[in-house]
Amino acid sequence: MPDNELVAAYKSIPIVTRTLLTATILISFGIAVHAISYYSVMLDFQAIMYRFHIHRLFTPFFVTGVSFNMLFDLYFLFTYGSQLEQSTFAGRSADFAWFIIFTCLSSSVIANYMGLPYLFQSLLIAVIYLWSQSNSDRIVSFMFGIQFKAVYFPWVLMAYNFVLGGAMIPWSMIIGAASAHLYYFLDSQYPAMGGPRLIPTPSLLYRILPAQEVAGAGFTAGGGTAANFRSGGAPAADAGGHRWGTGNRLG
Repeated sequence: MPDNELVAAYKSIPIVTRTLLTATILISFGIAVHAISYYSVMLDFQAIMYRFHIHRLFTPFFVTGVSFNMLFDLYFLFTYGSQLEQSTFAGRSADFAWFIIFTCLSSSVIANYMGLPYLFQSLLIAVIYLWSQSNSDRIVSFMFGIQFKAVYFPWVLMAYNFVLGGAMIPWSMIIGAASAHLYYFLDSQYPAMGGPRLIPTPSLLYRILPAQEVAGAGFTAGGGTAANFRSGGAPAADAGGHRWGTGNRLG
């Protein structure tokens, strides 16, 4: 494939997902070739609070082992990150970026008390968890052709890692799913019950990643939250949140 086609393929990946993939590759390979030390990117709240190493709130989420399994990690992140950014968050990459930031910060707080220094699996399962909520009725296939609804996918992955890990509880994945669910509840479920949106996307992110009009995906002018519509064109009762659980088939 010519170089320009490689660049075009890279640029075709949605911007937030592309950033996540690039950070994971650069940091993980940097550690593998000893250009970056493990300690400099691990979660360390002492360094964050007293030495202002703010990057440590995010760099632990981009560290994964450079092995054959890394290909699966990157494939999952690319697949479900891209689908989320192009469907649930269509035209609103700023909102997707806020979801990533929110879940990273939430996971960091929990992981700090559990002594977990690296959290790539937290990020990956958070993305998959939110995708599963947005596509809850979609049928997915796992190993050996086992089929089930997408809403169960995160839990199947956790069970799979539990078995492969010698019955070790995958705390990193559990933390990621919990953080993603917290976002989902505060952003969608609680407002649907009549409550306010407690975690609106910061306006700075809208200035960095302006909202774009996408066919079939509505949003309010000026970088507000999405104004979603049900099939048939009628406004959704909970307009202002995301379009969760519609069971759309993606890809």
